[in-house]
Amino acid sequence: MPERRPRIVLAEAFDVPAVEKLRAVGEVVVLDAYDEVNLKKAVADCDALLVRTCTTVTRAVIESATRLRVIGRGGVGLENIDVDAARERGIAVVYTPHASTDAVADLTVGMMIALQRNLRGCDAMVRKGHFWEARGGSCSREMSELTLGIVGMGRIGRAVARRCRNGFGMTVLYNDIVSPGWLDFVATLVSKDQLYAHADVVTLHVPLNENGFSFKSTRNLIAAAALSGFKKGAVLINTSRGGVVDSLALANALAAGTLAGAALDVFDPEPLPADHPLMRAPNTLFTPHIGSRSVAGLARMNDVVEDVVRVLQGRSPLYLAWLDEDGPIPP
Repeated sequence: MPERRPRIVLAEAFDVPAVEKLRAVGEVVVLDAYDEVNLKKAVADCDALLVRTCTTVTRAVIESATRLRVIGRGGVGLENIDVDAARERGIAVVYTPHASTDAVADLTVGMMIALQRNLRGCDAMVRKGHFWEARGGSCSREMSELTLGIVGMGRIGRAVARRCRNGFGMTVLYNDIVSPGWLDFVATLVSKDQLYAHADVVTLHVPLNENGFSFKSTRNLIAAAALSGFKKGAVLINTSRGGVVDSLALANALAAGTLAGAALDVFDPEPLPADHPLMRAPNTLFTPHIGSRSVAGLARMNDVVEDVVRVLQGRSPLYLAWLDEDGPIPP
């Protein structure tokens, strides 16, 4: 009797070359729907499950699996997978933490410049015919004059810091409980309170951790207490996960002038409802969770199939969720 080939379930779409790599080692099943009911049926006898952003792999889904050996996430965040439940069952969770580093770092820097130069406001005034008023009211500090505070010096945090320090000459402060090791740019490790008090720009690069991995939660890491300690005139940038910031507290800080501005690519909830206070907050710039959406970034997310194949073949994966350097970071 021929040996059983691994059954590989794709909950979401992957590129053709990636799917062909999977077909070379097993039977590939593509789902039409990825709600919990369908997922539980699909994983009952599968060896591998691959997801992207929209699929939620709950504990119930994981407990429905009898043969599941690996869950592959084409992307960086792992909040849509119950990693603790997978680990308890001995199921590897692999992902692509490197995929969007440059794309997110580029967007973060672009947001810094857009806030400092009030690009959104100037554009709106020019379109309304207020060209000279916009010009007369626009005079900002140069990037080299600013102090950047980075919360989370993982891959993306380092990429942002490198651009800002080596490119613009900004002073860089950072906070992270995990040492980033040797840095090829000048940056100073400080406490979070020191960072908030001295940074002109605070940018967040931590995962949304819900008490997994024996770490404290990063949900609402930036809430009223933290915002009250920000330097007057500072701006906040969040290209990590919406739940890291208390949306209502941020809206209040902006309305009160405690914070000079904010640029957000991620939200909680996502998308924000039209009547959310943040929608009316001054000096804000919003983008629709596009940080990772570069051509190269999206393509690199398909690399997760390489680690899925490694696990199915009994080899060690390169990016196992609980061993990677950019795993969840506590506040």
